[in-house]
Amino acid sequence: MTEDISEEVKKEIFRLVCIPGIEIENIPEMVNKDYETELNYEKVMKILSNEYLKHNLYYGHRLCCRF
Repeated sequence: MTEDISEEVKKEIFRLVCIPGIEIENIPEMVNKDYETELNYEKVMKILSNEYLKHNLYYGHRLCCRF
């Protein structure tokens, strides 16, 4: 599902997620307009969850709960 998304589109999604005030629900509209893709909310969430699992962003929880 996320394999057909280019790296440029993924970088744009991550950039938009980092901007305060932009909701994740609005990201597919913004990306589709700029890059002429057919993203929807589920695909964006799948990309974000894959990145979360790939880079183990749950590290903070492991630090505080290791004892």
